[in-house]
Amino acid sequence: MERVYYLADFIIKLVYLNILAFFFSLLGLVVFGVFPAVTATFYIVRKWLTGDSDIKITKNFYRIFKKELLRSNGIGWLLTIVGLLLYINLTIAEVINHSLIQISYYPILTVFILFLCLCLFVIPVYIHFRTSFLSVLKHAFLMIFVHPVNTLLLLITVSIFCMMMKTIPGFIPLCGFSGLVLIVMYFSLKTFERVTTIQGKRKEVAL
Repeated sequence: MERVYYLADFIIKLVYLNILAFFFSLLGLVVFGVFPAVTATFYIVRKWLTGDSDIKITKNFYRIFKKELLRSNGIGWLLTIVGLLLYINLTIAEVINHSLIQISYYPILTVFILFLCLCLFVIPVYIHFRTSFLSVLKHAFLMIFVHPVNTLLLLITVSIFCMMMKTIPGFIPLCGFSGLVLIVMYFSLKTFERVTTIQGKRKEVAL
């Protein structure tokens, strides 16, 4: 019964966090609100997964939303523009019937997939390590290859979750946003643990 209680409590918190994320996204007129809301959601979920289950959700969500308003929008919209450019190039390479352009389809597709993987790690890396923008991008890219099995599992789980939300869209207002963040943060922390283990082994060898 105790486990059932904690599970129910966690689900309620996850739903409440999802509502907060939607509300603050709308508060920022979506264009300026979605990325700080995403960052704040990752912050709360990271706290839960690292043992701080009693964190005050509303107070800390608002604090991070306000603190990261400018920087998260800068990072988020830059990545959005790059992603749109890659997607446009991918579409052009697929549609235009020219041998040279069609050859470029698979290299662009590879870059696009790597870019999507990088995007999944960007905010977890930013929240976890609190470093500069260029360092965030560098570390996020490296995280893709540090634990490739974990990255593959992340992609599979995210894909299944997105298909589930598409099949049952009624779940989106309940846990569509926070659920996705939970999945990404869980697998990201697993990768961060792998990095810590590798660094620890290197120190032992150096000693």
